[in-house]
Amino acid sequence: MPGPAGYVRTLRDDRLLAYLGIARYASAEQLHRLFFDGASKKQTYRRLGTLCEPGGQAGEGPCLRRLAYRRRDGLEVPVWALAPFGRSIASRQVPWLRPPASTDIGARFLEHTLVLNDALVGLVLALRVNSAAPLHDLPFRWLSEDDESLGFQVLHARTGRWLQSVLKPDAIMTILARRRRLFIEAETGSQSIATAHPDRTGAVLSKLDRYRTYFTDPASDGHGTWYRSAFPDDHEPRLVFVVHSDERRGKVQRAVKERLGMLPPKEFRVLVMTFAEASGVLVRYVREGVAEPARPRRERVVRVDEAVLEEVRNGFNALTDALRACRQVITDHNQRGGQQLDLPAMSGSAIRALRGFVVTVQGAGVAPDEPLRRSVPTHPPPASSAPWANR
Repeated sequence: MPGPAGYVRTLRDDRLLAYLGIARYASAEQLHRLFFDGASKKQTYRRLGTLCEPGGQAGEGPCLRRLAYRRRDGLEVPVWALAPFGRSIASRQVPWLRPPASTDIGARFLEHTLVLNDALVGLVLALRVNSAAPLHDLPFRWLSEDDESLGFQVLHARTGRWLQSVLKPDAIMTILARRRRLFIEAETGSQSIATAHPDRTGAVLSKLDRYRTYFTDPASDGHGTWYRSAFPDDHEPRLVFVVHSDERRGKVQRAVKERLGMLPPKEFRVLVMTFAEASGVLVRYVREGVAEPARPRRERVVRVDEAVLEEVRNGFNALTDALRACRQVITDHNQRGGQQLDLPAMSGSAIRALRGFVVTVQGAGVAPDEPLRRSVPTHPPPASSAPWANR
């Protein structure tokens, strides 16, 4: 009898499912960037639609579910999440995944999640070996928001009673080699920075206060802080606010500095970045341990007369020849005995940089170790013609 109808799952499909196990939700654009490079958007949508159907083997259910939310302009935006069978495939590839949430988040928060997941896409693109590499080999772990929360107790200042409180970060990013755990809060601007109402827990400073308690106050079980009780490894915690604009970043940074004072607890560090720069900053944090955007390299266009370039080239050769001869004379002298002479060392990188500049600008087309050839006689130019003679 013929086998059941359906598609054959590929390695790319499996990697896509593993990513959705980590991200929880993804747009077609995000999945296209990660797994369909070189294909058309139409092919991407077609494959995602196919993965929403049962597979070609007995017992293979749909791998994906299609959700959607409406933008403010009324346009419906499709979103993909794992179906139970797809979840089983993802869990085999990424063993540290937590159990799935019992329900989906509302449409209002889907867009919020996708904006943050753009940073995750950038991290994966920058840090994976290639599109076929297992995602559990990435140098970080990313846990998206699910049913779990971080519980702790707060002492009420007026009543003296202990009150139960919780934190639900939008994501938790663990960087194993750096021994850091980042608790990420995505701020789209819908919440205020400060509030006088303690029940409004979405405000930035309200979250800051609760994270400070969680990171620094002793837990009721006597095993260090609330954070150390929940995460008994040696990873240092960091709170990360991701905000929508440079102006908002500046305001949040100032508010955090005022709240924590000049000497914040050493266990409590706060990073603030925009959504636009988040992936770049986090990639650099993984690679270098520096939570700052990489500064773009400055370039300068220089107009130089060809005759001057020729003189520079000849001058460079003359200087290196003279230096080589001088070193040989000093070596011969020291070998004969008597008072020893020493020629100060010269930076090899500086010489290489100067030589590289001449080769690049003049287009000499020589190998890295080949001497710069002279194309004119090597007599020194008159002092008046040297452009640097009077400087």
